[in-house]
Amino acid sequence: MGDNKIRPVWISSVINCLCKIGLSRIANWAIFAFIIYTSVDISVWNDKNRVIEWDVISYYEYLPTAFIYKDPSLKFVETAPPEVREKIWFHDSKYGGRAIKTSMGPALLYLPFFFTAHFVAPILGYDANGYSLPYRFALAVSSLFYLGLALYFMRKTLSRYFPSRIVIMTCAGIFLGTNLFYYSTSEPAMSHAFSFFMISAFIFLTIKWYEKPGFILSMALGLLFGLVTLIRPTNILIILFFLLWKIKSFNDIPIKINFLFSKVYLVLIAMAASILIWMPQIIWWKATTEQFLYFSYGDERFFFTHPQIFNGLFGYRKGWLLYTPLMILALSGIPFLRKNLSGFLLPVLTFTILNIYVVLSWWAWWYGGGFGLRAFIDSYALMAIPLAAFFYAVSKKQKLMKIVFPMLLAVLIYFNLFQTKQYRNSSIHWDSMSKKAYWASFAKMQIPRNFEDMLEHPDYEKAKNGIQAILPEENSKNKK
Repeated sequence: MGDNKIRPVWISSVINCLCKIGLSRIANWAIFAFIIYTSVDISVWNDKNRVIEWDVISYYEYLPTAFIYKDPSLKFVETAPPEVREKIWFHDSKYGGRAIKTSMGPALLYLPFFFTAHFVAPILGYDANGYSLPYRFALAVSSLFYLGLALYFMRKTLSRYFPSRIVIMTCAGIFLGTNLFYYSTSEPAMSHAFSFFMISAFIFLTIKWYEKPGFILSMALGLLFGLVTLIRPTNILIILFFLLWKIKSFNDIPIKINFLFSKVYLVLIAMAASILIWMPQIIWWKATTEQFLYFSYGDERFFFTHPQIFNGLFGYRKGWLLYTPLMILALSGIPFLRKNLSGFLLPVLTFTILNIYVVLSWWAWWYGGGFGLRAFIDSYALMAIPLAAFFYAVSKKQKLMKIVFPMLLAVLIYFNLFQTKQYRNSSIHWDSMSKKAYWASFAKMQIPRNFEDMLEHPDYEKAKNGIQAILPEENSKNKK
């Protein structure tokens, strides 16, 4: 009898507690818990050939080179053990010296986790060489840490403008319905989750800065901007959000200019902070190549007169909207910003157009191996805003829509999670999907019969010269 009297009070207390915490916050914890569960289930760090792989090799090698081997010239590679030597990539600069291809932005974010691993490795009986299990695990944890912060900043931004149910749908869609999920769990140390966090924070702090400009916020914005461009230089486009925020018409432009001039000392502080975060890179380049600014990509470049817009958005090889169809809803949400969130319309629209153009003007518009067109992941923090606007607008139309679109979102999340498993299972190829291969593997977990014969391998050498081509069949088979 006593239990029956207590239970309603207990349930009521729990409900009140949950309401105080906030449904969107609880949902975010659930999303983050699922990502952590998936990461632990996969445990890519247990494979010595995973985590520190592909681009991460270049991002990460700054740290062991500087803090373990203490030789930015990279001459230590000649006597390093094989397990270290194979993880140090460089090219000979035409100015002299050995240069690392990528910039050190990700390395700066890895740094506290690297130091922790370096301290723990010998205690646990592992080699403190920068590449043993503790280091791989630390890099994976770093990705999850920044992803959790990104989830926090995204929720904080969206909650200012949308009800909880819309915030929940948007966060679930971005984190579980796009290839961000894959790059948070299967290739966690790639730069995308880190850029995604930086841009999430930059958007939130920009809004706060315009409400109450101050020294701390200016420093934070400057550091974020400097670091996100040091991670990926094309992320410089996010400055458009800061410059165009709340411009609704031509009449707002002189008002914005006058406002920025009135806060010029804060703008200069932000600029100084951005330069400051670049200083380690500039010093490194000077020490290793004799150049303060060094283009490390050699013969790789943009072809701005021949952007691969159609292939990049809809093509079977890596088409952004084909492999991440949730972004169709996000793009559809941009017009909905005009009515209730007009301050977002110009920055989001301008950024989206220029980002698509710049990303798809790169010589390898498919960006090498990867799941979907990974270069767009960095922008998902901004695309979350029109996605939320889309969900909110359609939810107000008819009561039926309140059921239909959550169901559509669930389908798109399932589609992404299923394709993620397909990619891990190699039934989606990393760079050579064709129309025939796509439909042969569609909705199938097993690799289709004669799958290799259906693939269209890109000719990387021709692409560097701006020629979009696939390898002839005989050459393709020789390169397998």
